[in-house]
Amino acid sequence: MRLKTLQINGFKSFAHKTILEFETPVVSIVGPNGSGKSNVVEAIRFVLGEQSMKSMRGKGGSDLVFKGSKNLSQGSKAAVTIYFNNTDKVFKLSNDGGDDINLNYDVISISREVFSDGMNKYILNGTEVRLKDIHNLLASVNIGSSGHHIISQGEADRILNANARDRREMVEDALGLKIYQYKIKESERKLEKTNENIKEVTMLRRENAPHLNFLKKQVEKFEKGKEMQVELADLYREYLKKESVYLEQEEKTLSAESNKLKNELKDVAGKISSTEDNSSVAGNKKIEELRIVEQKINSIRSDKNELGRKLGRIEGMIEAKANRVKISGKCPLCGSEIKDTETDQIEKRQNEEKE
Repeated sequence: MRLKTLQINGFKSFAHKTILEFETPVVSIVGPNGSGKSNVVEAIRFVLGEQSMKSMRGKGGSDLVFKGSKNLSQGSKAAVTIYFNNTDKVFKLSNDGGDDINLNYDVISISREVFSDGMNKYILNGTEVRLKDIHNLLASVNIGSSGHHIISQGEADRILNANARDRREMVEDALGLKIYQYKIKESERKLEKTNENIKEVTMLRRENAPHLNFLKKQVEKFEKGKEMQVELADLYREYLKKESVYLEQEEKTLSAESNKLKNELKDVAGKISSTEDNSSVAGNKKIEELRIVEQKINSIRSDKNELGRKLGRIEGMIEAKANRVKISGKCPLCGSEIKDTETDQIEKRQNEEKE
């Protein structure tokens, strides 16, 4: 494993994208004051997950973003990407479950971005990851948080004058023990979380004990209800079986009676049909006779009406003549005078004739 490339964009004094290639072994970076030597070292610290703003000469994440100049505008974020040669496949990484993650790449890239609001983003080979994953990855190649792998200007005395605790951290980083310390801390944190969860569960169990007893009784009732449902289903099945047998017998009985009634109905219908045929012939004859009689009655009635009209005319003529005789007082045949008695007799005869 060896540092291959460092890419800086918008970090502190690096307004534009700057790429530093490390093709040959490098012992140190030298240059005049203000040339950006410290910014390069701080960029390496930054991308490797350094959380102390003091060690990067800043108070917050916004201090790491390019502030702008007369000719250049202020940047919105600072991004640093570091590339390691991984042809020997020394980088290792595992997930929370302890399973190894495939890092079979010849080049491992680690990127870190910080925005003006202080938000950080970590990217491993193009995939966004957690800071914890970056620490575990670097610990697998003996790069820890003690900073023994980076000695900045004025830090030589810090290494030489370090106390026993700091020296121990440096040695542990160099020996690759830091990854196990991370795992120990992570396990302790999980144990603490588990103990807290156990306490919460215990409290919940105490609170839910009455409700659990109630639910237990409800479950017993439910199981008893299920047994009763099974028993009821058996009884209902037996009842339906008996009902089916009874209905079959009733169906046979009703079918026999229905056939008998159908045969009787057929016989009766035949008799009615024959009777209707005979009665229809006789009825037609009677209707014809009645029609003839009706015609005769109509003819007689017409003759009667005609005779009535003639009789009316004759009576009118007789009455008119009688009136004239009465007025003149003479007989229309002989011309002699007619007495009142004779007139009465004439009227009497006329009335008799009318009757």
